[in-house]
Amino acid sequence: MKKIVLAAVLAALGSASALAADLGPRAYTKAPVMAAPVSSWQGLYIGGNVGYGWGDNTADINFVPAGSGLVDHSVGARSKSVIGGAQVGYNFQWERMIFGLETDVQGSGIKSSASVAPLAGASGASGGDPTFASTDQKISWLGTARARLGLLVTPDLLLYGTGGAAYGGIKITTDGIISPVNLDHLLGSLDKTKLGWTAGAGAEWMFTRGWSAKVEYLYLDLGSATAFGPQGAKTDLGANYTWSFKENIVRAGVNYHF
Repeated sequence: MKKIVLAAVLAALGSASALAADLGPRAYTKAPVMAAPVSSWQGLYIGGNVGYGWGDNTADINFVPAGSGLVDHSVGARSKSVIGGAQVGYNFQWERMIFGLETDVQGSGIKSSASVAPLAGASGASGGDPTFASTDQKISWLGTARARLGLLVTPDLLLYGTGGAAYGGIKITTDGIISPVNLDHLLGSLDKTKLGWTAGAGAEWMFTRGWSAKVEYLYLDLGSATAFGPQGAKTDLGANYTWSFKENIVRAGVNYHF
């Protein structure tokens, strides 16, 4: 009986070996190659920026009451300064389209000055004495709250337009002398927050996973504001100094995307 079982096992092994030889070498299927991941712009990001602001503004100097013999003036003044700050935003992505919301706050030293002399008209209301007036304006800080709409020209390069609200802390200081003999100064000041609008465009490059760099241009309009400089203690006499606050801003920044 043992001899019969042993013969059967040997016969089975011989059949399996012959079958394996007939099958030939084993074929292997390679795993599919995974494509490199595409940059994702969706989600929250934070970053910082630095830039430069400049503008061609005007200062209007109007004397009250009208008919005082002093000539009103409109004076051009160029403002400029380095700015810097931080931004935070959120992107929504639909294939190549990006829609986002962004807000930023900037420290600013943008300022300009204007002065005029003499101020007396042909009537010589100031008694023939030399007269002058001067005024300064400054945007001490500014911020924006904007929408961004852009197109991915490549998976890593975004071109966009942007626009929305702008706000900033503005300051006006004034000085002047009417009839220097009596030292009637036209001193005045204004310090307030103004609301306006902004619009611009930019480009942003995702240079590595989670990090992007951008360059951006914004036009910012905070409208105008007026400071009154009374003539000495006479609160009904003096000059209104009205400044426009319109600036161009170019800045570069870096964002980290969560």
